[in-house]
Amino acid sequence: MGIDILTLGVGIFSFLVFFLVHGITFRWVRPEQLLKSLLGCVMAMMGLPLVLMAVLYVLKAADAGWQEWVWAGILALLIEGLLCLVYVLCVFGPYETSMRMRLVREIARGGQKGISLDELLGSYNDETIVNLRLQRLIGSGDIIEKDGRYRAGHKQNFFFIFDAIAGVLKKWIGGR
Repeated sequence: MGIDILTLGVGIFSFLVFFLVHGITFRWVRPEQLLKSLLGCVMAMMGLPLVLMAVLYVLKAADAGWQEWVWAGILALLIEGLLCLVYVLCVFGPYETSMRMRLVREIARGGQKGISLDELLGSYNDETIVNLRLQRLIGSGDIIEKDGRYRAGHKQNFFFIFDAIAGVLKKWIGGR
């Protein structure tokens, strides 16, 4: 088997292991610990492609020099990392934080009987939505609450990256 196929296979396999581990741990994590749990899961799995490639090197799974194996390991790590990034930004993030997705899930739980507007409003009023988001942000350390006041917990965090990208795009496009 060629080293290129092994590299791709190891990257995808490592992502699938991450996905399985995340799926198992996600069920036991409190809502305010979701981001920390997700980050911990990503970080724990990032070494897996390198370990797998080292094992395959020792087993002589492909005819290649050690330099090619090193680069293949780095590439497998990048493949896994990119798959994790796509999962977090395009699947997990919208699923967990999107109000529309939450409403659809809540309505689907109503089954054939459905759910009334009053029931939805009881679960999703402004205060509930803000409190849920604040709990998650406080749990991740991005927001700090002291004496009933909230402030940013980290000078730089995951959310500021998107602000910076949006700022650059606005300047480039010419928006306000």
